Amino acid sequence: MTPVLESVLALLIVVTIVVLVVICVFLVKFLNEATLTMINLKDITDVTKKELEPALKSVNNILSTVNNVSKVTNNQLELVKKILTTLLGASCIAFGKVKGTGGFLSGLVSGFNLFKKKGDKKCQ
Repeated sequence: MTPVLESVLALLIVVTIVVLVVICVFLVKFLNEATLTMINLKDITDVTKKELEPALKSVNNILSTVNNVSKVTNNQLELVKKILTTLLGASCIAFGKVKGTGGFLSGLVSGFNLFKKKGDKKCQ
């Protein structure tokens, strides 16, 4: 080989080694910063978890209380519904026997017709 070719190859080897060393230094710095970032992120998530646990327990208790109130209200509404159904059924039977014909529904329709006729006369 010629001396010029040998010097160029030696220069190429030196430049390649320098570039590899620089890349390794930047890679080590990057890994170090990434490690510190992950440690900080873990600390933040730990603090957030510790702070949110009591709040989540409080929200859970509130939702449980609301659920219990809803169930009690639903049960009371069902009881009122049963009482009204029983009373309306008894009144339908009583009014049907007293009137003699038609029953409750025909009485309800005739009542609506009575109010409808009065309303039509007022509008004219």
